[in-house]
Amino acid sequence: MEHKSSEGPLSHQLTRVCGVKIYLATIGSRGDNEPFRALAREAAAAGHDVFFAHTSDLPSEPREPYAELSIPGSFEAQIAEHGVSITRALLNYRSTMKPMLEAANQAVITQIQEVSPDVVVYHPKLVTAPVAAHAVGAIAVIVELFPTVTPTREFPALGFPHGLPGRLNRASFRMIQWALSGAAKPARKAAKELGVLRHEPDLTLCPVSQALVPQPADWPSHALVTGAWTSPTVGTIGTELQEFLASGPVVYAGFGSMKDSRAAGRATVIVEAARLLGFKTLLVTGWGGLEPSSAHVDAPDVMVRSTVPHSEVLPQVAVAIHHGGAGTTHAMIASGIPSVIMPFLADQPWWAARLKHLGLGPGAVPRSLTNPNTLKRELVRAIERGDAVRTAAEFMALEDGLGRALGIIEEAEAGVQDLRPAT
Repeated sequence: MEHKSSEGPLSHQLTRVCGVKIYLATIGSRGDNEPFRALAREAAAAGHDVFFAHTSDLPSEPREPYAELSIPGSFEAQIAEHGVSITRALLNYRSTMKPMLEAANQAVITQIQEVSPDVVVYHPKLVTAPVAAHAVGAIAVIVELFPTVTPTREFPALGFPHGLPGRLNRASFRMIQWALSGAAKPARKAAKELGVLRHEPDLTLCPVSQALVPQPADWPSHALVTGAWTSPTVGTIGTELQEFLASGPVVYAGFGSMKDSRAAGRATVIVEAARLLGFKTLLVTGWGGLEPSSAHVDAPDVMVRSTVPHSEVLPQVAVAIHHGGAGTTHAMIASGIPSVIMPFLADQPWWAARLKHLGLGPGAVPRSLTNPNTLKRELVRAIERGDAVRTAAEFMALEDGLGRALGIIEEAEAGVQDLRPAT
């Protein structure tokens, strides 16, 4: 099979190779990007003609079997400058985030028009993608990285507690739909300019494990939970880290793309809590969620890394502390590792509550926590749920989320998968 180069002008990349022409577009942090890259790899390996558009937050990989396209903007730069404070985000929305999203949504329109794909798979923030898809006759597939707007009686939407009556669970999703309706303004504008009547997706895919979110019985046939979209992380951990992991129980701590003003204090309380358990600590600093001290760097029971390959490291730790992003939460469960979630924003509190509801975690712990004894107790509670976590890991090992998602996309293109009825 001959693959297109990811270099050169876009117009030079448009020769169709074989199969379905699929355009994928995402924006956000690593947790927003990695599932799309995994699906791009899966689709390209299956012989489809794949274009993957993303921001600079995801490093380009010239050896990948798909064509890479660039979306302007960087969430990493936004977080580096403003952190994850909701107040600061609201204050700076008009001057920073709004222009970035507008530019990204315009880029998506331009790219879809030039690529003219059969299927468009897109992140919910890219609200113009379904409009541009319909303008070129493509199927529009939205990816809800966790159940975001599709109503169900079985669990609540983001920001609402688990344990509500079914009718209130459904109502919670209607409230989220209403709250997000203002963000659809660029889509309505694009629909008018392109002469398109619909700006809703044709198909909804939710790339989460059914060990954590079984397919809701009341979801329509065009909304499907597929299983997680993951690719094995590539990398080696080195002799020093391998010896550290092998020489006694370790607490893994990492907060991915999160960053705030409490990073130094958070590192301290985590190390102290681990010591109370007699455990060592692996501090993974990521985008700045942890700020180890010089004493931590020099301590024999602490190891500091900026990033590590999850698939290599997690199976070797005893328990983890993390922010509760969808990707990290799945990685922990898939590795059979009990964990404590310190959520920062977005879907992270939802995942903490979800794991508690399923008996897979102790519930959310405030990221401002300063008492190591409190954190020690939560770590013990997480470890006590280890058997349930390992059972969920066994279930997840049997899933093929990428294969299922690609099969659904292929069936949609072939006309045998139900799509959202036109309204």
